[in-house]
Amino acid sequence: MRIIYAAWLDPATTDLPLFLAEAWKSEGHEVYLFPYDLEFSNRAGCRLRDSIAREHAPLRYAIMEERIEAACRRFRADVLLFGYPFVTPEAMQRLRKKHGCLISYFVGHNNLLDGYTVAAMRIADFLIVHDSYLIPLVRGTRYGRVPHVLFLPGFAYPLEHHPVDLSKQDVKDYGPEVAFIGGSGHNRVGALRRLTQYDLRIWGGREWRDIPELAQCFRDEPVYGLKKTKIYNAARIVLNIDDDEKQVYALNPRVPEVLACGGFVLTEWRKDLERTGLVDGESVAVYRSPDELAEKVAHFLSRPEERRRISFNGRRVVLETLTHRHIGAPLGQQIEAIVRSRKGPQA
Repeated sequence: MRIIYAAWLDPATTDLPLFLAEAWKSEGHEVYLFPYDLEFSNRAGCRLRDSIAREHAPLRYAIMEERIEAACRRFRADVLLFGYPFVTPEAMQRLRKKHGCLISYFVGHNNLLDGYTVAAMRIADFLIVHDSYLIPLVRGTRYGRVPHVLFLPGFAYPLEHHPVDLSKQDVKDYGPEVAFIGGSGHNRVGALRRLTQYDLRIWGGREWRDIPELAQCFRDEPVYGLKKTKIYNAARIVLNIDDDEKQVYALNPRVPEVLACGGFVLTEWRKDLERTGLVDGESVAVYRSPDELAEKVAHFLSRPEERRRISFNGRRVVLETLTHRHIGAPLGQQIEAIVRSRKGPQA
């Protein structure tokens, strides 16, 4: 099976497409990652057009359709997977008709009321969702729903997420009492305001600088790859606070990533945790309210042996059930089954 995956590929944005591609390649599939955010050229002759396209949506969509069209001609994909609204829904239809590929859309945030998401869902041959809450809402055969909805929970990539040796400087730079990586959703801000008495460090978007109580905690540097792995290893507690406007039940990848590193993660409870085999107090630490978050931070900072026990058990569960091979490879098999059912046994 051949897949073109149009995605954000700047490593400071997400590594998910890289991890999925590795899982699918390990199963014998061919994957072409189309780098949306790296497609604009630095060549002198292209700079003007590309700079205008960044600010002018119709031109940007047209350029992306042209470039994805060229990728489809070269690669002859069975599936064209979009990780974001990189082209118009009408362009998706044109690409499918011209190249005979199935169209898939990855609903990465629960923005179901957004007009583009609704239009993309209506066009897609199948959807991939990261939050099981969405499955009964979007799966179906009438009213714009989609028959094939595949579930992609968060997972770890052990070649990147693993224990590392830390220097004294690493511990100084990346080893606070409490670490948080992510954007400044309102519920995240409210939770972190309760923790400013600790050595709290925040890595994320620069909007954190505009929040007076938390600006001093913000580290104005990109964090990805080895740097993120070092934070996961060095921090006493890594917090996972989900943006409650983006997901309802979802398991954030940060949870298995931290545990695969041998780190300690304190995560907001979400229903999809029940699907993982991770158990509160045994292999993960969970809180259910801002008050409980503050209580558990104080509790676990004073109990390093308990943190180590939970981290050890959590790493075992993740490596046995929540890696790219356990999650991504079966997803590839499900996609292949849809391709065969739609294109026939010789697909």
